[in-house]
Amino acid sequence: MKRILILDNDWLILSSLSNFLRKKGHLVNCAQSIARAEDLLIKYKFDLFLCERILTDGDVIDLLKKIKEKKLFMRTLVFSNKKSLVDRITVLKLANDFLAKPFNSIELCLKIENLLHLEKIETSGFIENSLFLFKDANVIEDHNHFRPQELKILECLFRHKNIVVSYETISAYVWGYKEPLPLKKTISVYVRRIRTKLFLKNLKIITIKNRGYKLIDLEENSI
Repeated sequence: MKRILILDNDWLILSSLSNFLRKKGHLVNCAQSIARAEDLLIKYKFDLFLCERILTDGDVIDLLKKIKEKKLFMRTLVFSNKKSLVDRITVLKLANDFLAKPFNSIELCLKIENLLHLEKIETSGFIENSLFLFKDANVIEDHNHFRPQELKILECLFRHKNIVVSYETISAYVWGYKEPLPLKKTISVYVRRIRTKLFLKNLKIITIKNRGYKLIDLEENSI
């Protein structure tokens, strides 16, 4: 069960989305203004923030900057009619994912599920934790062959095995909100290197075109 905050001017979206998420067993709070959302963020600790970008009392980008400054771990998905490349990049520098309006309900649900599966990772000690996880599972043979970023990307994919992990999610997981954010081709280079270093041959990282990557276990999927 997760606590989720939904921010949107449109009551129909608030009502339908909150009802859907409550039926899934989550705790949901709704807001129709940035000011109200800020009040709720002070009062509760949320796992997921779903928000429209432009509200009657301002641009949610300003609120996302405050969230970033406070270093809150909260997955964020922004949906908006402002969907130019510049607008999408502006959002993705601060949020985990973006969805253009009008959106497909199935796509929205899949994005929500992917974000809810993204677990918090501490920025310190991740290499030690990764090595323990990977050695225990016999995933890697010699950690000295891996760069720190490669280990963390592998950890992100391993923790979300059989789930499509977007470029934006990998970027947030590995680099956080540091700028400049890595390009997709930079992440692709790291993934290519990881593929050559995986110890277990039944583990395979597949590319999902225009979306990201998925780590699959060939033995599990053959059952």
